[in-house]
Amino acid sequence: MRYALSRCCGAALALIGLLASSTAPAQSLQPPENAQHQGENGQPSRRDAAPVQWSFTYNSDANADLSGGERTGSAYLQRLGLIGDADLDRLIGWHGATVHISVHSIAGRGLSATRTGNILTVSGLEAAPALRLFNLWIEQKLGARATLRAGQFTAGQEFAISPTANLFVNATFGWPGSFATDLPSGGPAYPLAAPGIRLAVQADDRTMIRAAIFPGDPAGKGTGDPQRRDLHGINSLRLKGKPFAIAEIQRSSSGDDPSWTATLGGWVHFDSFDDLRLDDTGRSLASPMSSGRPLRHARNGALYAITDWRLWRSGTRSVHGFLRGSASPKDRNAIDLYVDAGLSMTSPLRGRPKDVVGVAFAIAHLSAGLRSLGDQRAGLVPGGASTPGFEGVVEASYQMQLRPGVSVQPNVQMILHPAGALLTGGGTPLPRRAIVLGLRTSLRL
Repeated sequence: MRYALSRCCGAALALIGLLASSTAPAQSLQPPENAQHQGENGQPSRRDAAPVQWSFTYNSDANADLSGGERTGSAYLQRLGLIGDADLDRLIGWHGATVHISVHSIAGRGLSATRTGNILTVSGLEAAPALRLFNLWIEQKLGARATLRAGQFTAGQEFAISPTANLFVNATFGWPGSFATDLPSGGPAYPLAAPGIRLAVQADDRTMIRAAIFPGDPAGKGTGDPQRRDLHGINSLRLKGKPFAIAEIQRSSSGDDPSWTATLGGWVHFDSFDDLRLDDTGRSLASPMSSGRPLRHARNGALYAITDWRLWRSGTRSVHGFLRGSASPKDRNAIDLYVDAGLSMTSPLRGRPKDVVGVAFAIAHLSAGLRSLGDQRAGLVPGGASTPGFEGVVEASYQMQLRPGVSVQPNVQMILHPAGALLTGGGTPLPRRAIVLGLRTSLRL
């Protein structure tokens, strides 16, 4: 396991060293971002002299489960991205319109799926290996303060996101793990984009309002692994099923680096959802007398709130913090309560103004219905143990910029109560914690 990890890290560092010594021009890094968002979530790339712009991204994660989880060992992920943007005003005279496309080539396997067995995925890159169409949308300006976007994209690129949390590697600090667990196929978020319409209105200089609607299942109709069901990002283009809608309002202080930002939002899904504990006759699903057909509930939803602060600034150094939480009905959602929080510091070392260091934690509360069913099932097995009340993660990361557009990010995560087995309806409780060591590499040209 140590040999495999050293090979992964060595290959990643060799690639970065080669790129860092290259004379080819590179773009400046965007503000620190979770790889779940870095170069893949539809943010426009360069807009300079040419009406059509192309950019290339490379992201990789070398991770190792050092102890705990389902089994120790290492995993290596990499993602290549080709991103294109076109200004239709300058290209064909369509005033106020832009087009965006992105395609991913994903290779490797993730640690959560193969080793750790947790819900809050270790890497925001983790996805089934595939060549995948991700974004394909057109956006139209509506006057001076509004835009309308239509096409294939994700809610996870704009909604329920903390800019401070984007530093961290664990996927839950991007699209919250509660949404990724409770929504069909994880909701419209990486790696599954979906056709949708989004309206964004800048109500005033400090207030932004966003709303979007998507098909209810981003993988399209079918059964089995949603990423396998929509392996190339095309199946989701079919508009079927009851919709998913999300909206938020964001208010911030003035300035390019606001001292505070507050967001309040929510989503509603108009399909029916299974009860986690009861069947359609009112019996426990764990009972030998159960019909095996879960009780169905009309609709599902969640409310969420986010706050970001600039806590301190002196020259190039600054400290930012974030706090985010969500709540959902406990009878139909595996994670009914969720909270994460963290701190980041720019320029932690003298002479390295672009580096960022941070620490964050997330806690996903497992709903009473899910835990009750787990306990009842465990009670039917001799020696069965009670299910944990939550899964959590603590992450410490250091993002080091080697040159404009190239960075490495060593990180360590402690996973508390890995609980992935509970979502599949069985499995014995895993060790109380797992320790994960990782190295992220990022490139944007």
